[in-house]
Amino acid sequence: MEHVSHIILDGTTNVRDLSWPLAMAQGAGTRRIFRSACLDRLSPHGLRAFCELQVALVIDLRGKEEAAAAPQLEGTVRVHLPIEPTVAARLLRHRADGTLSAAVAVSVMEDTYRDYIVNHIEIFTGVFHHLIKARQQPVLFHCAAGKDRTGVAAALILTALGVAPSVIMEDYLLSNQLYRSPNLSTIDIPDDVREAILKVRPSYLEAAFAAMSEGWGDADRYLEKALGVGIREREAIREAMTIVT
Repeated sequence: MEHVSHIILDGTTNVRDLSWPLAMAQGAGTRRIFRSACLDRLSPHGLRAFCELQVALVIDLRGKEEAAAAPQLEGTVRVHLPIEPTVAARLLRHRADGTLSAAVAVSVMEDTYRDYIVNHIEIFTGVFHHLIKARQQPVLFHCAAGKDRTGVAAALILTALGVAPSVIMEDYLLSNQLYRSPNLSTIDIPDDVREAILKVRPSYLEAAFAAMSEGWGDADRYLEKALGVGIREREAIREAMTIVT
Protein backbone atom coordinates (compact mmCIF):
# COMPACT_ATOMS: atom_id res chain seq x y z
CA MET A 1 0.00 0.00 0.00
CA GLU A 2 1.29 3.44 -0.90
CA HIS A 3 2.00 5.77 1.98
CA VAL A 4 -0.48 8.57 2.58
CA SER A 5 2.14 11.21 1.77
CA HIS A 6 3.05 9.77 -1.65
CA ILE A 7 2.33 11.95 -4.69
CA ILE A 8 2.63 10.61 -8.23
CA LEU A 9 4.31 12.96 -10.72
CA ASP A 10 5.03 11.25 -14.01
CA GLY A 11 8.69 11.77 -14.88
CA THR A 12 10.09 11.85 -11.36
CA THR A 13 9.98 9.77 -8.21
CA ASN A 14 10.01 9.88 -4.41
CA VAL A 15 7.53 12.76 -4.32
CA ARG A 16 5.71 13.34 -1.04
CA ASP A 17 4.56 15.97 1.37
CA LEU A 18 5.47 16.38 5.01
CA SER A 19 1.91 16.76 6.27
CA TRP A 20 1.73 13.39 8.00
CA PRO A 21 4.73 13.82 10.35
CA LEU A 22 3.58 17.37 11.08
CA ALA A 23 0.14 16.04 11.96
CA MET A 24 1.79 13.51 14.28
CA ALA A 25 3.56 16.37 16.06
CA GLN A 26 0.91 19.06 16.07
CA GLY A 27 -2.47 17.56 15.33
CA ALA A 28 -2.79 18.93 11.81
CA GLY A 29 -0.69 19.75 8.81
CA THR A 30 -1.14 21.26 5.40
CA ARG A 31 0.34 20.32 2.06
CA ARG A 32 2.79 23.19 2.05
CA ILE A 33 6.13 21.38 2.22
CA PHE A 34 7.00 18.88 -0.50
CA ARG A 35 10.12 16.85 -1.28
CA SER A 36 11.07 14.92 -4.38
CA ALA A 37 13.74 13.66 -6.73
CA CYS A 38 14.75 15.97 -9.58
CA LEU A 39 12.07 17.55 -11.75
CA ASP A 40 14.03 17.69 -15.01
CA ARG A 41 12.04 15.00 -16.86
CA LEU A 42 8.43 15.65 -15.93
CA SER A 43 6.08 14.50 -18.67
CA PRO A 44 3.20 16.74 -19.79
CA HIS A 45 0.96 14.77 -17.42
CA GLY A 46 3.54 15.17 -14.65
CA LEU A 47 3.71 18.90 -15.26
CA ARG A 48 -0.06 19.19 -14.96
CA ALA A 49 -0.01 17.26 -11.69
CA PHE A 50 2.86 19.44 -10.44
CA CYS A 51 0.85 22.59 -11.21
CA GLU A 52 -2.01 21.22 -9.11
CA LEU A 53 0.28 21.29 -6.07
CA GLN A 54 0.52 25.09 -6.49
CA VAL A 55 4.21 25.08 -5.57
CA ALA A 56 5.52 28.64 -5.53
CA LEU A 57 9.16 27.94 -4.64
CA VAL A 58 11.46 25.11 -5.74
CA ILE A 59 14.72 24.67 -3.81
CA ASP A 60 17.25 22.64 -5.81
CA LEU A 61 19.99 21.07 -3.67
CA ARG A 62 21.89 19.43 -6.53
CA GLY A 63 25.40 20.32 -7.58
CA LYS A 64 26.07 22.76 -10.41
CA GLU A 65 26.51 20.19 -13.18
CA GLU A 66 23.60 18.08 -11.96
CA ALA A 67 21.31 21.10 -12.10
CA ALA A 68 22.53 22.46 -15.44
CA ALA A 69 19.39 21.29 -17.26
CA ALA A 70 16.93 22.31 -14.53
CA PRO A 71 13.68 23.58 -16.04
CA GLN A 72 11.99 26.80 -15.09
CA LEU A 73 8.58 25.54 -14.06
CA GLU A 74 5.73 27.87 -14.78
CA GLY A 75 4.45 29.72 -11.74
CA THR A 76 7.46 28.90 -9.57
CA VAL A 77 10.60 30.62 -8.40
CA ARG A 78 13.65 28.34 -8.43
CA VAL A 79 16.43 28.74 -5.87
CA HIS A 80 19.66 26.80 -6.35
CA LEU A 81 21.48 25.89 -3.12
CA PRO A 82 24.13 23.48 -4.38
CA ILE A 83 25.59 20.58 -2.44
CA GLU A 84 28.07 18.97 -4.80
CA PRO A 85 27.88 15.15 -5.05
CA THR A 86 30.95 13.28 -3.79
CA VAL A 87 29.87 9.66 -3.31
CA ALA A 88 30.48 8.38 -6.85
CA ALA A 89 33.98 9.84 -7.03
CA ARG A 90 34.93 8.31 -3.69
CA LEU A 91 33.59 4.91 -4.69
CA LEU A 92 35.47 5.03 -7.99
CA ARG A 93 38.71 5.73 -6.10
CA HIS A 94 38.07 2.72 -3.87
CA ARG A 95 37.38 0.58 -6.92
CA ALA A 96 40.63 1.71 -8.53
CA ASP A 97 42.49 0.88 -5.32
CA GLY A 98 40.82 -2.52 -5.05
CA THR A 99 39.20 -1.64 -1.71
CA LEU A 100 35.58 -1.28 -2.78
CA SER A 101 33.06 -3.27 -0.72
CA ALA A 102 29.57 -2.87 0.70
CA ALA A 103 31.04 -1.96 4.08
CA VAL A 104 33.19 0.72 2.47
CA ALA A 105 30.15 2.08 0.60
CA VAL A 106 28.17 2.29 3.84
CA SER A 107 31.08 4.12 5.49
CA VAL A 108 31.28 6.55 2.56
CA MET A 109 27.57 7.27 2.89
CA GLU A 110 27.81 7.86 6.63
CA ASP A 111 30.79 10.19 6.14
CA THR A 112 28.84 12.03 3.44
CA TYR A 113 25.96 12.66 5.84
CA ARG A 114 28.36 14.01 8.45
CA ASP A 115 29.82 16.27 5.78
CA TYR A 116 26.38 17.64 4.96
CA ILE A 117 25.99 18.78 8.56
CA VAL A 118 29.49 20.13 9.17
CA ASN A 119 30.42 21.63 5.82
CA HIS A 120 27.13 22.81 4.33
CA ILE A 121 25.79 24.99 7.09
CA GLU A 122 25.19 27.88 4.70
CA ILE A 123 23.04 25.66 2.47
CA PHE A 124 20.70 24.55 5.23
CA THR A 125 20.61 28.07 6.60
CA GLY A 126 19.42 29.09 3.16
CA VAL A 127 16.74 26.40 3.14
CA PHE A 128 15.24 27.74 6.36
CA HIS A 129 15.53 31.33 5.17
CA HIS A 130 13.51 30.54 2.06
CA LEU A 131 10.94 28.48 3.97
CA ILE A 132 10.26 31.43 6.25
CA LYS A 133 10.26 33.89 3.37
CA ALA A 134 7.74 31.78 1.45
CA ARG A 135 5.14 32.34 4.20
CA GLN A 136 1.89 30.60 3.19
CA GLN A 137 3.11 29.52 -0.25
CA PRO A 138 3.91 25.85 -0.87
CA VAL A 139 7.59 24.95 -1.16
CA LEU A 140 9.22 21.90 -2.77
CA PHE A 141 12.85 20.98 -2.17
CA HIS A 142 14.76 18.27 -3.99
CA CYS A 143 18.12 16.87 -5.02
CA ALA A 144 18.80 14.15 -7.61
CA ALA A 145 17.15 11.15 -5.92
CA GLY A 146 15.32 13.01 -3.17
CA LYS A 147 16.75 10.76 -0.48
CA ASP A 148 20.15 11.95 0.84
CA ARG A 149 20.61 15.73 0.62
CA THR A 150 16.84 16.07 0.59
CA GLY A 151 16.55 13.55 3.41
CA VAL A 152 18.82 15.58 5.67
CA ALA A 153 16.99 18.81 4.82
CA ALA A 154 13.66 17.16 5.64
CA ALA A 155 15.00 15.83 8.93
CA LEU A 156 16.19 19.30 9.93
CA ILE A 157 12.86 20.89 9.02
CA LEU A 158 10.89 18.27 10.94
CA THR A 159 13.21 18.62 13.94
CA ALA A 160 12.63 22.38 13.93
CA LEU A 161 8.88 21.75 13.88
CA GLY A 162 9.01 19.46 16.90
CA VAL A 163 8.52 16.09 15.20
CA ALA A 164 9.70 13.10 17.24
CA PRO A 165 12.98 11.46 16.13
CA SER A 166 11.24 8.13 15.53
CA VAL A 167 8.75 9.77 13.13
CA ILE A 168 11.56 11.64 11.39
CA MET A 169 13.36 8.34 10.83
CA GLU A 170 10.18 6.70 9.56
CA ASP A 171 9.70 9.50 7.05
CA TYR A 172 13.35 9.28 6.00
CA LEU A 173 13.15 5.53 5.38
CA LEU A 174 10.13 5.96 3.09
CA SER A 175 12.63 6.63 0.30
CA ASN A 176 13.25 2.88 0.22
CA GLN A 177 9.61 2.39 -0.83
CA LEU A 178 9.11 5.46 -2.99
CA TYR A 179 12.41 6.08 -4.80
CA ARG A 180 12.74 4.41 -8.19
CA SER A 181 16.38 4.37 -9.19
CA PRO A 182 17.72 4.70 -12.73
CA ASN A 183 19.09 1.61 -14.44
CA LEU A 184 22.62 1.20 -13.12
CA SER A 185 23.09 -2.38 -14.29
CA THR A 186 25.69 -1.29 -16.81
CA ILE A 187 27.90 0.19 -14.08
CA ASP A 188 30.55 -2.23 -12.94
CA ILE A 189 29.97 -2.26 -9.21
CA PRO A 190 28.91 -5.20 -7.02
CA ASP A 191 25.22 -5.53 -6.25
CA ASP A 192 25.73 -5.05 -2.50
CA VAL A 193 27.60 -1.78 -3.15
CA ARG A 194 24.82 -0.63 -5.44
CA GLU A 195 22.30 -1.47 -2.72
CA ALA A 196 24.24 0.60 -0.17
CA ILE A 197 24.13 3.75 -2.28
CA LEU A 198 20.63 3.41 -3.76
CA LYS A 199 18.90 2.65 -0.46
CA VAL A 200 18.85 4.71 2.70
CA ARG A 201 19.78 3.19 6.04
CA PRO A 202 19.13 4.36 9.59
CA SER A 203 22.88 4.63 10.17
CA TYR A 204 23.15 7.31 7.47
CA LEU A 205 20.74 9.72 9.13
CA GLU A 206 22.06 8.73 12.55
CA ALA A 207 25.52 9.85 11.36
CA ALA A 208 24.09 13.28 10.55
CA PHE A 209 22.52 13.64 13.99
CA ALA A 210 25.72 12.33 15.61
CA ALA A 211 27.65 15.11 13.86
CA MET A 212 25.23 17.66 15.31
CA SER A 213 25.72 16.23 18.79
CA GLU A 214 29.50 16.05 18.47
CA GLY A 215 29.88 19.59 17.18
CA TRP A 216 27.05 21.48 18.86
CA GLY A 217 25.61 19.33 21.67
CA ASP A 218 22.42 18.14 19.98
CA ALA A 219 20.16 18.82 17.01
CA ASP A 220 18.33 21.70 18.68
CA ARG A 221 21.60 23.51 19.42
CA TYR A 222 22.77 22.86 15.86
CA LEU A 223 19.62 24.48 14.53
CA GLU A 224 20.03 27.47 16.81
CA LYS A 225 23.81 27.97 16.89
CA ALA A 226 24.79 26.86 13.40
CA LEU A 227 21.70 27.62 11.33
CA GLY A 228 20.24 30.51 13.32
CA VAL A 229 16.93 28.71 13.77
CA GLY A 230 15.82 29.53 17.28
CA ILE A 231 12.42 29.76 18.93
CA ARG A 232 11.33 32.76 16.87
CA GLU A 233 12.33 31.16 13.58
CA ARG A 234 10.64 27.87 14.50
CA GLU A 235 7.42 29.72 15.22
CA ALA A 236 7.68 31.56 11.90
CA ILE A 237 8.09 28.27 10.02
CA ARG A 238 5.26 26.64 11.97
CA GLU A 239 2.96 29.58 11.24
CA ALA A 240 3.88 29.59 7.56
CA MET A 241 3.72 25.87 6.91
CA THR A 242 1.17 24.32 9.25
CA ILE A 243 -2.21 24.74 10.85
CA VAL A 244 -2.03 24.17 14.60
CA THR A 245 -5.22 22.97 16.26
